[in-house]
Amino acid sequence: MPTSGSPHHSVLLLGDPAVDHFIVALPPVGGQTSPDWAHYGTWKMWTLHGGVHMTREMLISHGLDVTMAGPEHTQIDAREGGEDPASGSKTHVESLANVRYVDADGQFLEHRPDAPLELRVSSFGGYRTSTRPALPSHISETCPDGSWPLVILNDASGGLREREDIWGPPLFDRQVADRTILHKMHLPLGEGRLWERIATLNGARRILIVNANNLRASGVRLVRGLSWELVVEDLLRQARETTGLLPKLLSGCDHLLVLFDVEGAAILSRNKASALTLDLLFDPALAEGDVEKEQAGDLFGKMNSFTTALARGIAEAGNLSGPGDLCDPVLRALAWQRAFAQSRLTERGDTLEFPMPEPSEAQLKCYRCEKNLAFHGPKPRVVVPRSTSNRELARGIVQKGLGVLSNVPSARFGKLFTVDRTEIEGYRAINRLIRSYLKDSGTTKPLSIAVFGPPGAGKSFGINQMVAPLELPGKVFNLSEATAEDLPGFFHEIRDENLKGRTPLCFFDEFDSHGLSLVPHFLAPMQDGTFREGARLHPIGRGLFVFAGGTSHTFRDLASKAPDKPELKLTDFVSRLSGHIDVRGPDPRDRGDDERDDDHVLRRAILLRSLLEEHASSIIKTTTGEASVDDGVLNAFLEVAKFRHGARSMEKIIQMSTLGPHASRYAVSDLPETDQLDMHVDAGAFETRALGG
Repeated sequence: MPTSGSPHHSVLLLGDPAVDHFIVALPPVGGQTSPDWAHYGTWKMWTLHGGVHMTREMLISHGLDVTMAGPEHTQIDAREGGEDPASGSKTHVESLANVRYVDADGQFLEHRPDAPLELRVSSFGGYRTSTRPALPSHISETCPDGSWPLVILNDASGGLREREDIWGPPLFDRQVADRTILHKMHLPLGEGRLWERIATLNGARRILIVNANNLRASGVRLVRGLSWELVVEDLLRQARETTGLLPKLLSGCDHLLVLFDVEGAAILSRNKASALTLDLLFDPALAEGDVEKEQAGDLFGKMNSFTTALARGIAEAGNLSGPGDLCDPVLRALAWQRAFAQSRLTERGDTLEFPMPEPSEAQLKCYRCEKNLAFHGPKPRVVVPRSTSNRELARGIVQKGLGVLSNVPSARFGKLFTVDRTEIEGYRAINRLIRSYLKDSGTTKPLSIAVFGPPGAGKSFGINQMVAPLELPGKVFNLSEATAEDLPGFFHEIRDENLKGRTPLCFFDEFDSHGLSLVPHFLAPMQDGTFREGARLHPIGRGLFVFAGGTSHTFRDLASKAPDKPELKLTDFVSRLSGHIDVRGPDPRDRGDDERDDDHVLRRAILLRSLLEEHASSIIKTTTGEASVDDGVLNAFLEVAKFRHGARSMEKIIQMSTLGPHASRYAVSDLPETDQLDMHVDAGAFETRALGG
């Protein structure tokens, strides 16, 4: 909550009212002598003001003086679901949410705890219109006279849009200098009389706030949860078109704010020359939707939390006339929204209270603001700039740990940590596929994916770290040592796991060995979920089929071989894959598209730090986490052109070094002897860098 010294500012709030019902279901409470009803489940319900009323309460808690107006009733045509058969009944909107008690970790409980009585929404039951008000309305349908520098529109398409008698006079009849209009809009976007009038309004700063999911529902292509760079690319491409929803919304406001749940926001603006700019505020360590996975359930009102915190930030900032001035208020609003999303409802007696927590310092510091992102390079791509060069970052990673990458977009799965955009997008896409597949118990066929990379790139490590929390039984089949006659036995092992009621993770290593001759034998298991053994056809059941390339180092390498060997039905195999990952490994890659792979030095540094923590932990100070490594050793590992066997070579070099269990420093003199070193790297080049050459 704001302190008592928080400044008070006058705000006009116009919006659509709603009533929210929350129901919690509990097990039976009856004993042997209890009445019949007590042997059934019991439930409890709370009814609260929602919609614009919730917005008002949040604004007041931020220390703002609020004047509220809006339609007390909504005119509903009977053909659209009004309860009264007479056309034009006056109704109000109600929602229903199922809630459950949670424990200290935010996981659902089956019972009512002794304390604390905290709940989260487990499912949404939907909306209805009703002619019988569940609660008395506190909204005025007459907007009083006054001049407000800040106007907030809570536009939920519940009747406000067409009530020009409510919003017309304060917005269009009274000119107010330096007015800001915060317009939070829900579906349908860019429609209604209110939007049409505001789109032509002059003399006010118009900030339109929309949710990314509402844009998606309206036909805008916005990738979800893969990488922030892809998000920005999608927005820029469509915002620069002459038609479509994004250009329409941009033409009617000064700033379009797109919320990507609580993890990020994009600010699209037009300057005085009508040039488009895009500022991105985001948590580099997370993707859209990650925070909601931290605990069970959800909370309603996240957009309200964001909008009201933004209103406070704008009121406190005063004049926001310069480019990029919105970044700081938006950043703080994201932190407020995140604190709200990670909180719980609280039962106090017969009441249910919504949270209003202040963000912590950690929540405030986790966001980064990157202004004026744009396309670069021969292929239009967005690159999030880094504060320092990759070489400096790499040295910092080894010496100080992964914390130096806190402002760099990244992804973590268990012990796997990557900042390579291709790997980030690949792992996140496959992770989403796997989890969706496992949730769909009706699917009886395997899910097939492929993973590529040079030897020692960490293909199996990455997959295993990604699926480790799922605790799946693992099966590893090395196809370089197998024949076609061995495959039915492999498939029987997979079938046996299904008979035990388990979905196995099946790793087919070097599936492209033997000149790809084994590939056709996987077509039926992948497509039909069956395999043939002699004259008999068997169902194989469910499973995660992971095909790891041995001779093909990228998906493109594999696909390019299809035209040359049609008899191997490689095209059919590729068509049965649901996704793939290209693992980069520690060496630079030739991307084949005129782009340099400058991130290999970061991949090396991350791997080197991990290997030192595992095999030479004594050189890392427990108090500071700093690793004591000679500059020459760092130079050699980070700058040598290539490791002969990828990550395995880096590990072997460390293991072959004369680092005892109590070593305090990794010195140049600890490196292996030249002939031994040459097994894993060009020893001459490696030693030249180690000695300062």
